[in-house]
Amino acid sequence: MLIRSQNKELLVNFNVSSGIEIEEQNAKTVVTSYITGCSYLLGEYSTKEKALKVLDMIQEAYVNGHIDYQMPEDGGVEV
Repeated sequence: MLIRSQNKELLVNFNVSSGIEIEEQNAKTVVTSYITGCSYLLGEYSTKEKALKVLDMIQEAYVNGHIDYQMPEDGGVEV
């Protein structure tokens, strides 16, 4: 599955990603993908709950066999 970053400038092949995690940095919550020791910012969210919802949405898309996923804007995630 391919995941496009929130700013649309990065496309990550989730099938070779070693993980996606939530980090709280400098008063913002970010979703980051890790591939071979490098980290890539996928999106920024105003709360950890919104970031968790995005991970839920990625998991659901992956389980349902979607081949691509666009990271939603912060305002596009309802908790």
